Amino acid sequence: MGNNLQQQAYEAIRQQIIYSELAPGSKISDRILEEQLTIGRTPIREALIQLRNQELIKTIPQSGTYISKIDIRSADLARYMREKLEQPILQECSAKMNDTAHQRLEMILEQTDQAILAQDKKTFFLLDKAFHQMCYKVAGGKEEIWTWLESYSTHLDRFRWLRLTISELDWGRVLDEHQILLRAMKEHALDEVGFLCNLHLHMIIEEQEQVILHYPNYFEASSEG
Repeated sequence: MGNNLQQQAYEAIRQQIIYSELAPGSKISDRILEEQLTIGRTPIREALIQLRNQELIKTIPQSGTYISKIDIRSADLARYMREKLEQPILQECSAKMNDTAHQRLEMILEQTDQAILAQDKKTFFLLDKAFHQMCYKVAGGKEEIWTWLESYSTHLDRFRWLRLTISELDWGRVLDEHQILLRAMKEHALDEVGFLCNLHLHMIIEEQEQVILHYPNYFEASSEG
């Protein structure tokens, strides 16, 4: 039970870090987290140790515990790993695409469109992930690879969340690229799928400067160069 509560606390705090509800660089206290999450202090302290080991929080002696700023280098490494692994996985997904898989992916895109209309950031964010995760599943049970990538992508997720808060960066572009990608996968156009996959993940590089300009205090100073 204790382990379960620790995992619950860890996930809750990690989500708050991803969604910048606990802002990068902000000070946190286990007492406030305990009140907020209504989980005992011990599981929260254990969760904070786990987050500290992942360098998502840091403790400064005689000062306190702080949310780590976003490490663009780490975010870019996660993007690079995704690019190298995802290209062949999406090509495999395309080779195995059938009507059932296509309908499932199409449904995710329809829900994504609804999230854009409703300006529902969290739902959009989760559906963006759900589309890719479903592709890994269609590719012949590659969800374990997706789960592994996710565990290394917290800084990338934090960056991607901030991107959604900037009005000039269009959410529709993500949906458009997913729709074009799905069309290519349905047509089993493997070379095009590989090209589109890389293009889609390169969006992060293109938009990096704009996100950092909007939130200069949210990023590690050494990462901006």
